[in-house]
Amino acid sequence: MSNASRFVFATRKRTSRWQHLGAFALAGVLLMLAFPRPGWSVLAYVALVPAGIAAARTRDWRRLFWTSAVVFGVWWWWMLRWLGPISPAAPPVLGVWLGLNVALSILAIGVLHQKLRWPMVFALPLCWVSIEVLRSVWPAGGFAWYSLAQSQAKWDVDDVGRVVQTADLFGQHTVGLVVALVNGAIVDLAIKRKVPRPAIGLAAVVLVGAWGYGQWRIAQTDGLTAEGPTIAVVQTNLLQDNKARVTEQSIVADFEKLMELHAAAAVAGPKRVTTAEGLEVPAGPDAVVWPETIIPFAITDEAIIRYGETDPFASQISGLARGLVVRDGVTTIVGASGREWGADGERRYNAAHLVNAEGSLVGSPYYKQHRVPMGEYVPGPGFIEGLMEKMQVWPGYALTAGDGPVVFTLPGGWQVGTPICYEDVIASVCRKMVYGDEGKRLDALVNLTNDGWYSGKSMRRQHAQLASLRCIENRVPMARSVNTGISTFIDSTGRCRARLGQYESGVLAHTMKTDPRTTLYAALGGWPWVLLVLFTLGATVFGAIFGRPLAKHRIA
Repeated sequence: MSNASRFVFATRKRTSRWQHLGAFALAGVLLMLAFPRPGWSVLAYVALVPAGIAAARTRDWRRLFWTSAVVFGVWWWWMLRWLGPISPAAPPVLGVWLGLNVALSILAIGVLHQKLRWPMVFALPLCWVSIEVLRSVWPAGGFAWYSLAQSQAKWDVDDVGRVVQTADLFGQHTVGLVVALVNGAIVDLAIKRKVPRPAIGLAAVVLVGAWGYGQWRIAQTDGLTAEGPTIAVVQTNLLQDNKARVTEQSIVADFEKLMELHAAAAVAGPKRVTTAEGLEVPAGPDAVVWPETIIPFAITDEAIIRYGETDPFASQISGLARGLVVRDGVTTIVGASGREWGADGERRYNAAHLVNAEGSLVGSPYYKQHRVPMGEYVPGPGFIEGLMEKMQVWPGYALTAGDGPVVFTLPGGWQVGTPICYEDVIASVCRKMVYGDEGKRLDALVNLTNDGWYSGKSMRRQHAQLASLRCIENRVPMARSVNTGISTFIDSTGRCRARLGQYESGVLAHTMKTDPRTTLYAALGGWPWVLLVLFTLGATVFGAIFGRPLAKHRIA
């Protein structure tokens, strides 16, 4: 062990492992309750207090690390149990990795507080949010689920948060920093004999300021937004085990259900037109949206021709999909498989296509950029890739990543981008869709998702929460067409305007409101958080090597 490591883990007096385990278990329970279900978001403001007290008072660095790693490893395993159907190994493997992430953040909190004597109102938010930033981008594109910011996002109809509006300043981690700072102030209050007025004052100013900023952003919205496109989203209810055991008969049955839903979607929405006979009839939406890969085959002209030579059934379904758009006479964004053929062979994609009312493809398809590890590709080189491939439910299934954003222009000139599946969880992907070199270019985001892969109900609410953060960060509305739900319309304040339930099929139409506002986050991207992580890392290393432990330790 190096001198630095020996110094960091030096033990003066061994304390009870049960005190550590109890503190972290309490923190885990409070955090769990802050997310759906039940989603008691206010608990996030106190959830980290037990862990912070443990980090502030511990006398045993090793025990602090391993007890937090064990408790939060189990926490992550439990919270990610819905990943089991796609990869049974994913919950325990991710549980170990993410549990270690939390343990490192708690260890760093203790170092900054005990070795550098930083108050918890600084140490806790810096370390906790730095780890959230890192795990949201690395490895394999990161895992942004269950951040403190997510706990403050809303999913119920017409529910809107105030503090969460600060996400348009520096991204979602701004919200997490506010929540963690309040936790840190409460820890300072709990561990100090005298009331730490600076810490309490700072937390109060930041929290009230964030709430006031959010209220201001919400209040100005109605006066700035304008009527945008009317979109009708189709929600199918096809469980993934049905798609895994696919047959020609099941594909036909699913397509017949899609035909019924599309016919209803083609006349949905509030708009009306008057006929020559003076009758008011539905004008229909500007566009209909189908869920992700609802058509399991590619629908390009080349694909239909090639399928005709090798797979007549696939050619027929692909042609029928475009014919369905023609039958109902409405522009449709189609979630389908993608195929391209070149000198290096065939490449497969997860695709969104814009099909006009005449059945022609408009422009280039959008190919999903951020693939789901273990679901759409296997990360890792060489023997690691081979080992991980054995953990897949469908070994050998792999997709190619798309090159970049594609803008679809709907009737009426509305411009939309189409993040597919969990791309509405990835902040950087949505930011690059909404903003180009010349500024804001999209009127709305249109998300195509298949959440039929996963079990349970909580994760669908959580997915909707995360999508709302993208709306706030970029001040753009979003329509979501989701197999098995939750299909929803979210405005630029993150407020759910309308939604369908889980595990049901149906059609939902809504006239979206465009928002001309641009955001500081759009201009800066993730650079402020790079600086925060580097600062926190440098301070932690400095404290571990050169810092001096506090003279007195109460129990932990």
